[in-house]
Amino acid sequence: MHFQKSVIALAIGASLAAHTAFASPLVSEAKRDLGTFDFDSGFALIDDASLDIKLRMVAYNRDSYNKPMNDFMKPAASMYTQAERRDAGLAVWADFQSGWMWDFIGFDISAQGAKALQNDGFAPTTQLWEHNDIDTISRIGVANIKFRGGNETLGFDGRVGRMIPNLPMIAPEMDSALPQVLEGALINGHYKMVSGYVARMEKAGHYQSSQMDKMGTDINVNPFTGVGEFKEIPLEMAGITLGKPGESANIGIHYGEQQDYLKKWMVKAEAGLPMGEENFLIGSLVYHKQEGGKYYNPFLGGKNYEADMYALNLTGLMGDNLMLRGGYSQVGDEAYNVTFTNELYNRTNHTTMIWNDFNHAEMKSVMFGGVYKLSAFGLDDVSLLAQAAYGWDAKATMIPMPMNGLLPLTDDYAWEGVIGATYEVFDGPLQGLWLNVSYNKDGGGYSNTHGGRVILDYTVKVF
Repeated sequence: MHFQKSVIALAIGASLAAHTAFASPLVSEAKRDLGTFDFDSGFALIDDASLDIKLRMVAYNRDSYNKPMNDFMKPAASMYTQAERRDAGLAVWADFQSGWMWDFIGFDISAQGAKALQNDGFAPTTQLWEHNDIDTISRIGVANIKFRGGNETLGFDGRVGRMIPNLPMIAPEMDSALPQVLEGALINGHYKMVSGYVARMEKAGHYQSSQMDKMGTDINVNPFTGVGEFKEIPLEMAGITLGKPGESANIGIHYGEQQDYLKKWMVKAEAGLPMGEENFLIGSLVYHKQEGGKYYNPFLGGKNYEADMYALNLTGLMGDNLMLRGGYSQVGDEAYNVTFTNELYNRTNHTTMIWNDFNHAEMKSVMFGGVYKLSAFGLDDVSLLAQAAYGWDAKATMIPMPMNGLLPLTDDYAWEGVIGATYEVFDGPLQGLWLNVSYNKDGGGYSNTHGGRVILDYTVKVF
């Protein structure tokens, strides 16, 4: 059931309820319960509290295997060097969740620290965390007030403050040394078979947060000096679902918008259907649209264009051991900029296992992948991951390096693939251990890079 719960959460993006992180095949769930403390004060705020400590080691390596010569109408060879990276680091997360006072209010708080052992990637790109010229980080991560009320028939819950949200339109970066923390407010509600949520994420929780550029930008940039004013970019979302995802037939619709230098909005319709006793089919249709906004600078970003794209995804859950996912996406006449709302794109069009976005003008792409748990071979703790994507018919774009959410293309097509494995131990002497290894490679018109990633977690439950 650990696997089944994980793939359901990955596939449908269930909203954050009682946890500060989401479950998926790419995020560890296993813990070793130390049983250090057993509070019996009669005060639920203390007695029901929990403290988890996660130790993490993460390492990345990515190299170019086919650097083209500089040529007219082609990206400079230096662009390919910029895609290379060699990073390694150690991190610790201490996550405290209080119990409930009056069965209504509580709080969550976490401390995070990390040390870079190696950080040799291209400076402007995200590595172990947002800015790779920072070797050591220590900070308060999650810090929020949580609340709840009602019962199984009619109820609500939510958080205000810093959190790691998991919503159909936004998912945290959980594969770096430190998790992504966003600051805002979220409320979920349900009545019988109807559930919904409203959320507003104001900004990234920290300057060094992973992928901070999705929640802020420089506006009024002087085209001669390159100096501008930093502006935070709130992200607003809402959704409603009829039925219980993963349990019964269901249908839902979700909407999100972000008013940055490009006005963006997205609508997502999804439906789930049981197929027998152990199988479940999930489908979603996503439409994105953007246009130049109040702070759009045509001197830096080209013409004040409108752009749109859509994606269709299908996910099949077969028993407790197999999840398969496929999708198709297509971009309109103009390239779709994913620099700022990348979570809106990655979570719904492909997955976080893929490096590249197939978002050039007129580009079409297909994706197929899945997760298979090796229970049939007596390896309940091991899962295999694989995914591939192929894009074609991209309109030529003359850019010397990544900009405006686009990667340079040397051809009108590109491909990428990833294979990997996860080892997670829920009992025995290694309980709490989680290991994920993966290998990526891209080609065609993209940067022709390949490399791997290793993440090793050990999580203990103190109380």
